[in-house]
Amino acid sequence: MAHESYETFEAVKERPDEIVDAVGSSDLPLDDALALYEEAVGLGLRASNLLETDIEAHSNDAEAEREASEERAPESDKPFESGDVPESNQPVFDEHHVEEKAEA
Repeated sequence: MAHESYETFEAVKERPDEIVDAVGSSDLPLDDALALYEEAVGLGLRASNLLETDIEAHSNDAEAEREASEERAPESDKPFESGDVPESNQPVFDEHHVEEKAEA
């Protein structure tokens, strides 16, 4: 069976158990065992690809949701970008304060 025909991770994960059982048999010819090993490796790669695709899809969905929620948020509720400090919270130093620090 072609590995691409496994459309879900759940479908892929059933077959390796069958392969383990088959390879565990001492009656299995070496060529058949090697073929099953190659199939198992292919299944592992297919499972990895499916999981990576799923992770990317969820990541893209989360990013789109975050951007959409930022667009809907009123300006006062939007998070600050790095380096942004509201004017009321910016430290104010006058020359006298700086000189005192330098002398200390």
